[in-house]
Amino acid sequence: MAKLNVILIGILVVMFAAAGVYAYVGSTGNEAMSAHYMTEQTWSDSSCSGCHAGVYEEVSTSSHVEQDLKKWTSIMDYGVDVDSIDEDTMAVTYGQVHPGGGYMSDYGVDIDCMACHNQVGYDFEARAESIASGDFENANEAAIEESSEEIKSDTLYMASYMLDVLAPLPLVTEVHDEVNGAPSKALCGSNCHTADIETTAVAWTLEDSASYDVHDSVDCQECHVTEDHNIGSREYLFTSEGAHMESEVGVLECDSSGCHEGISHGTIADGHLETVSCETCHIPALPGSDATGTPVLKSFSWQNGVREDVTYDSEFTPTISWSSGVNYDALPTAQEQTDGSMLKPFNVITGTWWDEGIDAAVVADPNNSSSIGNPIAPAEVLKADADGNGNVTEEEIRSYDGNADGNADYPNAVIRHVELYYQVSHNIVSSSVGLEDPLVCADCHGSTATAIDWTSLGYEKDPAVSDPEEDFTTKTIEVTIANAKPTEVEREPAF
Repeated sequence: MAKLNVILIGILVVMFAAAGVYAYVGSTGNEAMSAHYMTEQTWSDSSCSGCHAGVYEEVSTSSHVEQDLKKWTSIMDYGVDVDSIDEDTMAVTYGQVHPGGGYMSDYGVDIDCMACHNQVGYDFEARAESIASGDFENANEAAIEESSEEIKSDTLYMASYMLDVLAPLPLVTEVHDEVNGAPSKALCGSNCHTADIETTAVAWTLEDSASYDVHDSVDCQECHVTEDHNIGSREYLFTSEGAHMESEVGVLECDSSGCHEGISHGTIADGHLETVSCETCHIPALPGSDATGTPVLKSFSWQNGVREDVTYDSEFTPTISWSSGVNYDALPTAQEQTDGSMLKPFNVITGTWWDEGIDAAVVADPNNSSSIGNPIAPAEVLKADADGNGNVTEEEIRSYDGNADGNADYPNAVIRHVELYYQVSHNIVSSSVGLEDPLVCADCHGSTATAIDWTSLGYEKDPAVSDPEEDFTTKTIEVTIANAKPTEVEREPAF
């Protein structure tokens, strides 16, 4: 037995010695081992598929890679209709926030798993700068240039190499997750979805975001259900034919299991939940540009060929309106109440731009039609300023002859002033967290109501008004949880 123990110990010593040599070789360029550092920016079936079979195909067809810019993208830097933007401009401009693959693969930018999974320092700015300069080939590598070297010299991570040699799969998952864990709120919000601040005033990038949103500690994918790397979002109506739009994954409801299941606000308040979303009362106010550090839009205008913005510089109240989903191929204008529609909060942004005036729906009602119509590119509007005074008139845009063929390019042009409804879903407040307390009965009903405009919702008057008028300030909303543990009662000790 003693002899057998000596033999086994000898074998282990040799294996660990070999592992140490192999780890050293890996850190200086061994391709197979280098892949396990998970800092390479290119997918390899031989290195990755053993643990992540089928993942590359999943990501390739996900909404983040297949993302088509919405057909009408007036709020973006290039404005108006995405069809007016050439592919090279799209790649240089919007490729900065694209994870690679999809249309970016034509420019040599492959899917970069680290864009979502890197936990030790992904330099989005360096990647964006590479793409903006047209250096597509080195864009992904630029993002992890510094963090990669740091990881490869880390003692703990070097030790994981030894264990990888002794088993077909990595055993030290703690080391793996320190480098490549699940996407975090910080990665999603601070690096890719900062543009949402402009339209919906989300506070997730703020250091004190916990004081704005009770869900601050919740990672995005905990609510945005994710299957096969397709991250759930709100339902789109009349969608494009993109495969990712056919996904059934969505966002958890507030009363989903594991969330706020079983919570009651009393019979009357609970009866509202068929037509009033939880966030309607739990997003009573939104932070302005002063708090977010990023412009929060109140209006924008392309009337003179360059975007001119008006922003909310301080806290403001969202607009409560009907919603039956998010239209993909139409402007996000106000919706009327229909079967299944719900009241939800919105940031209503007034947009102004010139349209060619050849769409019948736009001509009939340019300010209220949800039709995308035929927006005129800002660059063309700018050229139409014949007297160069920075103010493009109807006469100037209708007489503009950009191709000098003797015929006006836009003889029927009309100016549109459209109220665009951007649905708000974050900055959820409680009685102790947020800019204001959740709405109560008196905020929406009776003589004290200021949170809702009943006429704009299709009502002649407040549907809860009675004669004599009821005093809603006396009504309170309580919170009870089914099967909740009784409140502990403190008592003086018996002895």
